[in-house]
Amino acid sequence: MKQILNLKLISLVVAVGMSMFLFTFGSSAAIQYVTTGERLPENTVIASVNVSKKSKEEAVQLLNEKVQHWKDNHSIVVKLDGKELTVDPGMIQFNVVETVEQAIQTTNRDLLIIIDESYVSDMKSHMNDSLASEFSQEQFIETVKKDAAQLGDSRVEYLAYDFVKGDTASLYASIGEQTLAVPQETSMDRAVKLFEGKELEDGAVFSFNHWLNNDGVYDEVSLDVLASAIYGASVKAGMVIQERHISHRLPEYAEPGMEANVDLNQGQDLKVYNPFSGDYQLSVSVEAGNVEVQWIGYPTASDYHVQMLEREEISPKTIIQYSSLVQRGTFNLLQEGENGELVSVYRVDKSLSEGVKEFISEDYYPPVARVEEHPPGMEEGLGDDPYSVKEESSSNGKNGTYKDDSERDARNPESLHKNEDGIWEVVPEDESK
Repeated sequence: MKQILNLKLISLVVAVGMSMFLFTFGSSAAIQYVTTGERLPENTVIASVNVSKKSKEEAVQLLNEKVQHWKDNHSIVVKLDGKELTVDPGMIQFNVVETVEQAIQTTNRDLLIIIDESYVSDMKSHMNDSLASEFSQEQFIETVKKDAAQLGDSRVEYLAYDFVKGDTASLYASIGEQTLAVPQETSMDRAVKLFEGKELEDGAVFSFNHWLNNDGVYDEVSLDVLASAIYGASVKAGMVIQERHISHRLPEYAEPGMEANVDLNQGQDLKVYNPFSGDYQLSVSVEAGNVEVQWIGYPTASDYHVQMLEREEISPKTIIQYSSLVQRGTFNLLQEGENGELVSVYRVDKSLSEGVKEFISEDYYPPVARVEEHPPGMEEGLGDDPYSVKEESSSNGKNGTYKDDSERDARNPESLHKNEDGIWEVVPEDESK
């Protein structure tokens, strides 16, 4: 009987001990739950922020700090019509609390975002009518949501034309064009085939000589005509001219300030940089004796005009030669002089109210000297003429070297040479033509 009582006593002690242990453990777990709340699972990352094992409050605080830092240091930029439109980051509303709750209850780690569509509507008001009518607002909003949810380290940047519905080519237009008359007996066929349809990407440089073969044989006149037309179209389009050369004499097909000369062998190139956000294509055609060049692509908001300012005609000098073969009282006109010209080229964007002039180039074409042949003995009386250059006759009656009393001296010897155009010019002896 005593043994039975002992067994009951032992069982009672064990039961009481187990109850006390379970009560103590449960109370501890309950107190811990009330104190800390729910925690996020291990390896939980939201928008590059590690919130593993964080409480809901801790995770919300960390994400809010990251969101605010992103808003303060980044912007949303939309490139359209050659300009950049900065959109207020306030258009994006981050629902951080709901994002954390979602991460606790599910495996979804996406940062929840709401876009204020009124900002998008305001952005469309800055577009031209064609772009605004084809712009997909829904596609733009979804793309912004996806990119902003990353809270990346770089600014969010878009090209408006990337959100055009349907065929974007329907919005293409000419942003700059130039037409030149083709000189007679000059064929443009090969030049047109070489350059028609060439692409100039955003931020890239177009090089004329890049498309020529070093071993190829080309009609140099046709290349210069086309280079001049491309140059003119590029200036009018608002592109940046990185390299350009001009001829010694203004060609008959070009106007001052709008000419370009290329020479593959001499390394003289025409280089054009595309500063716009879109790609452009070169259109080259010949019709009715004229070559027309256009840059085709998305229109820009700019309205560029080229102005020729500070034009100055430079009178030629007269070179006087003496020959015993010329009778007294007469003279022979060996070469008619031609005026030279100096012109400054500017570009104006009339879409801007300021009307600021952008300097493009200063082109100088030297004058062609007038050459007269006089009988000997007429030297006196010409020394005061600043535009006259005297030449002394040699013993055989032909012209010898000449002297310019007004500007030239023995340290700068010069002579009269016939250039490649068959025109006589005053050229220093140490220069080659």
